[in-house]
Amino acid sequence: MALAQVVYQISTDADFASQLRSNPESALEKQGWSLSKEEIAFLVSALTRKADGQEKRPIDKPDARWSWF
Repeated sequence: MALAQVVYQISTDADFASQLRSNPESALEKQGWSLSKEEIAFLVSALTRKADGQEKRPIDKPDARWSWF
């Protein structure tokens, strides 16, 4: 499973994103996907990242101004 496909699933499926945040290995396994530990760490940190005390927009809630469509 390519990382890009998992990111797409995160952006289109809020339940999957929530599951990935709380238990990434289980969420990926339920989908039949496997990622490296580094890829999982990247995704989890991107979903929960905070910088300078301000929460950034999580990747599962894109800003409509930056839509691909």
